[in-house]
Amino acid sequence: MNWYIEVLKKYAEFTGRARRTEYWMFVLFNMVFAVLALVLDNLLGLTVGGLPYGILYFLYVLAVFIPGLAVLVRRLHDTNQSGYMVFVSLIPIIGSIWLLVLLFKESDPNDNQYGKNPKLNEAGLIKSDPNQGDNILLVVLIWMVLTRIFWITLPIFFDSYFQESWFTPLSMLLNFVWSFIPLALAFTAKDKSKQVILFVLGGIYLALAVGDMVYNFIQSKGPFF
Repeated sequence: MNWYIEVLKKYAEFTGRARRTEYWMFVLFNMVFAVLALVLDNLLGLTVGGLPYGILYFLYVLAVFIPGLAVLVRRLHDTNQSGYMVFVSLIPIIGSIWLLVLLFKESDPNDNQYGKNPKLNEAGLIKSDPNQGDNILLVVLIWMVLTRIFWITLPIFFDSYFQESWFTPLSMLLNFVWSFIPLALAFTAKDKSKQVILFVLGGIYLALAVGDMVYNFIQSKGPFF
């Protein structure tokens, strides 16, 4: 939670660097609060039109848009990449995966054009943080579990959205993209056991995503496919 608050304090600070822990902890709490806002919108009847989103959700997203973008740019700076690399996400699928890999990369160990290594203290020594790798892994796992729960429960509580033509293809696309999150992180993990866990997890998610796509494709072709 401290990392989330720290990002909000740096509301529009696009200069400097942000380590992986700062960025992904913000992502985790940001997602939790966004889901809570969505749930409250539906419970209080504040949704807009036929959307599952409402006033509270849009106000929250608007409030955290600038600090969220700022910490993303600082995270790219931390890997010695320009903030403009965020636009690589505009490339369908591949761009999002490329950006994820950059966001999961370890900090540039040296001072770079964007500032000092955020992991170093004033004496130039690495700050003691033995659980950093575990923290990042935990954030990714929780993030994926929350997103899966959200998409699984959405049609249960809001069946009308599940019937919409856009829901199934969007769900399949997100499942496919999310499966690359642990795979991308695996390439940046130094601990071999964590690499194995992430590769296995990513492989399972990818297999489920591909299986879901094949199943829906067969269903759309009818019994004579």
